[in-house]
Amino acid sequence: MLSSTPPALAALPDNALVQRQLFQQTYSDLQAGNTSGFAALPADMQRYPLYPWLEYTYLKQTFETVPDAQVLDFVWRNPYSLFADDLYGKLAQRFAQKQDWQNLLTHIPADIEDTDTQCYRTQALAAVGQKPAALALGKQAWLGITKGISAACVPVTDLLRRHVQLATTDYWERIRVALDKNQTTLATQLAADLPPDAQVAVNLWIQIRNSPADALPLAIQQADTAYLRDAIGYGLERLAKKEPQAAETLWLAARQRLKFTPAESAKVESALGMQQALRHEAVAVPRLAAIPADLRTQDGNLWLARAAARAGDWESVLNATQQLKFDNERDAAGWHYWQARALEQTGEKRAAKKLYAKIATQPTFYGFLAADHLGQSYDSLNTKPQDRSQRVGGLQKIAAVQRAFEWFALGNREQGRKEWFRALKPMDKAGILAMAELATRANDANLAIWTVARAKEWDEVDLRFPLVHTDLAVEQGRNQGIQAAWIMGVMRRESAFDVNVESGAKALGLMQLIPPTARAVGSKLGLNINGREDILRPATNVQLGSAYLREMLAKFSGNYVQATAAYNAGPGRPPQWAPDKLINADQWVESIPFTETRDYVQAVMAYTTIYDYKLTQGKGSRLSERLLPIAPKPPAPVAAPVVAQ
Repeated sequence: MLSSTPPALAALPDNALVQRQLFQQTYSDLQAGNTSGFAALPADMQRYPLYPWLEYTYLKQTFETVPDAQVLDFVWRNPYSLFADDLYGKLAQRFAQKQDWQNLLTHIPADIEDTDTQCYRTQALAAVGQKPAALALGKQAWLGITKGISAACVPVTDLLRRHVQLATTDYWERIRVALDKNQTTLATQLAADLPPDAQVAVNLWIQIRNSPADALPLAIQQADTAYLRDAIGYGLERLAKKEPQAAETLWLAARQRLKFTPAESAKVESALGMQQALRHEAVAVPRLAAIPADLRTQDGNLWLARAAARAGDWESVLNATQQLKFDNERDAAGWHYWQARALEQTGEKRAAKKLYAKIATQPTFYGFLAADHLGQSYDSLNTKPQDRSQRVGGLQKIAAVQRAFEWFALGNREQGRKEWFRALKPMDKAGILAMAELATRANDANLAIWTVARAKEWDEVDLRFPLVHTDLAVEQGRNQGIQAAWIMGVMRRESAFDVNVESGAKALGLMQLIPPTARAVGSKLGLNINGREDILRPATNVQLGSAYLREMLAKFSGNYVQATAAYNAGPGRPPQWAPDKLINADQWVESIPFTETRDYVQAVMAYTTIYDYKLTQGKGSRLSERLLPIAPKPPAPVAAPVVAQ
């Protein structure tokens, strides 16, 4: 973790401590509305890295009386910054209120992402006669509205409507997204522009979302419209998650009364079949396979492939995977693997090898498995790290980077991270990777990992998988009798090596332990876990997490895949997902019904392979060697016969 600025960024004046104290006091005063101290600051404070935050807070507090030129001078001096973004938004609003459209277009950058600012810019473009540009930007801004249509965006909606840029389908798609996110206010606002039958359907949809079991029977009795059928399909999918039989009964009633098109029926059938696949019901594969391939939804295809792979129905796996569509090859990689598995099982070995080879160079769960199928080495783990010293040296001079490190030095990690990630936005991939290198040199592995993620350079194994806390992992691996690489893989997935992280579920530290589990495991180890700080202590956290991993491994008879799933979802879940017959671990993992746990197990197994390779200098185990088959459910106990007395 980063506790202070790295040496290269520590070039503060000798009175740095005094400046930091003066900054903190002045900043606190400004936030409270007391601006008098700011004007009295000594001139040398302007060289302090965080001085712009004082100037920004002053401008924000006095914005109503500050002339445009003063605000513009500040944002020009501090480009690509959090405070410039905010002040540009305020200036855009000011220019719009004055209908000073030319200044708005001249001075407000086009890349400000704030929706209101984009709406103001749309108004300005329309006012100066740039209608095509206004309509294009307005449509983009309108589609990005989330919570509700603000005063800034109401004129944009009117503009788009006047120029027939918003079709009913645009409204309905936007409403569907809003309702799916429970943004009922926005949905109701949007529905006001639609025909009465659509408004009725939106109101019904809101009721269905809140209580599908109560609202669906009433909805089925309404006049038949496409909007209504869409809402009913959504409600059936929700109901099927908790009351599958009730959903099936209502679907039968809906089909008898309403005229669902083949595409609408396929959508509902895909949703209901997917829920059956999630519950590992045998009927899922034939149901999903019976849907016309060109009408089956993406989720329907995904879960047909998963259920069919679990069942060993390789023809259905091919049927489903050939229909899948992805935006990029990275997302498609896992499905190339399953297509290859299906081809291999159906005798098409040459085609299978070609697909395995396509992904075998990726340092991922399915990339490693593909390499194992081909008998290839893990070449992705042999790449030499690049020398980015020159680029890193230049980055240290960027004001936003210096501000980030100074926030870290003041103990405000959240604000420092905001500065850091804002600084990444205008950078190319090479610059972002150099920023990751800079974070690594500052001993901030967590920041480096998240920085690489922004570049989406997943093959940067050296930056993404730093060797930190290895002493703790090796020690506890030895003590607990488990693989140190597994401990590292869990740490990397759980916290990305942030020792102080706390999740929304109150899980703490490197191995993300919730207090009840930490206390229970601690009690078995003879450790007194009295509070949050005890759990956050790295050595204790890794000791507790490793001991819990050992418990899970023992519970699941040495099966690393099931033990990893139990660590994430709880020890009661994997037995519920047990198959009816012995299956390979990859089939079981892909059919885990919880997306979080499925992704988690794949990630941890891949990360374990990477760290095993790193810890053993390339002499570690193959991923497939860790993937033991998954045993079937034990037979239900036979009740003893009742003997008459």
